[in-house]
Amino acid sequence: MTMFRAWLPVALMDRQVSRASPRSKVFVARYLPDVTAGDDWGGPDLSGQVAVVTGASRGIGRGIADVLAACGARTYIVARSVDSAPPGRTGTLTDLAEAIASRGGEAVVAPCDLSNDAAVASLFERIAADEGHLEIVVNNAVAWVQQDDGVQGAEPTDAGPAPFMYQPPWFAPRWWWSANFDVGVRSHWLVTNAAAPLLTKGRRGVVFFTSELSAQTPGEQELVLDLRGTVVERMAMLYSLHFRPHKVSSILLYPGFVRTDAIERAYEAGSSYFDGWTREQFEAKTCSLQFPGRAAATLAADERLIEKTGRVLTAVDVAKDYGFTDTSGVIPSPL
Repeated sequence: MTMFRAWLPVALMDRQVSRASPRSKVFVARYLPDVTAGDDWGGPDLSGQVAVVTGASRGIGRGIADVLAACGARTYIVARSVDSAPPGRTGTLTDLAEAIASRGGEAVVAPCDLSNDAAVASLFERIAADEGHLEIVVNNAVAWVQQDDGVQGAEPTDAGPAPFMYQPPWFAPRWWWSANFDVGVRSHWLVTNAAAPLLTKGRRGVVFFTSELSAQTPGEQELVLDLRGTVVERMAMLYSLHFRPHKVSSILLYPGFVRTDAIERAYEAGSSYFDGWTREQFEAKTCSLQFPGRAAATLAADERLIEKTGRVLTAVDVAKDYGFTDTSGVIPSPL
C-alpha cells in the first residue's frame, strides 16, 4: 500500500486504506477529469455507488471502468493482469487504476481468476465486508488467451484476430471453446450469483452483460462467438425475471465496434476487413473505449431503468435516447 498512499488526501488516508483488503490497492484523486475539445459530456453522478467491472485491464471493460469511476462510483477493477500483460497484449489493472486516479476517479485493484469458483466467492466476500453494498456489476470478461495445445499462431492478440476466426469452425483450436464459455459465459453466471445478495439488498441496482449481438443471418459471426453471444443474451433476459422483484435490472449492453488495441492495430496493419476504409471512415464507424462506458453510466443512473430490464440495448441507441455522444462529439455510425 505504501507506494500509493501519497496519492491519498491526509484526512482520507487511513479510512480509504482500511477499507481495502490486503490484496487490493486503492487509488484516489480529488480533481476533475479533463474535457475533450468539442465533447460536452458531463456524466451522471454515481457518487456513493459501488461498481464491479470484470475484464477491466484492457479493451471494453477498461473503458467502462474508466467512465464509471470518473462519474464517482467506487469501482472494483477485476482481471488477472495486475502489473504485467500476457505476451502479445497490452493493459494492466495497475496502469488503469493510475489513469483513473489521475482523472479524479477511485479504483480498487481486485485481481481475480474468474474461472476459479473460490476466488470469485472471496472477491464478493471482501466487497461485502469492505463496502456493505453494491449497485453496478459489469460482466465483461472473456479469456481469449491461447492454451498450450500445440497450435501455433492460433491466438487472437492485440495485433488483431487469429486467422481461424475467418475460416470454417473446424480450423479453430480446441481451447477456443473453453476460452469463450468457461470465462465468457460461466464467469458471468458465477459473478452474478455471487453479487446477488449485495445487489438485492439495496434500493436498486443493475447487472450489465457485454457481448456480441446474436447474428441476424446464420454464418455472419464465427461459430463459437455466435453461440456465446446467443447464450449471454438469453442469460441477461432470464436473470431479469429473478432480479425484477428486487428492482435490479439485467441488461445486455452491446458496446458497438470499439477501437480496442486489437481493432486499432488490425486497421493499421492493413487487415482485409478494412479494405477501402479511410481513416475518417474507420473513426466514424468505430467508437472509443469510453463510449460503452458512457452508456453503462447513463443507464445506471436512470431511476426508471427497470422498465428496460431483460432487453438488448446498444450503446449507439442509448446515446440517441439519452442525448450523449462519443468523445469525438458525435455518435458513431453503426455498421
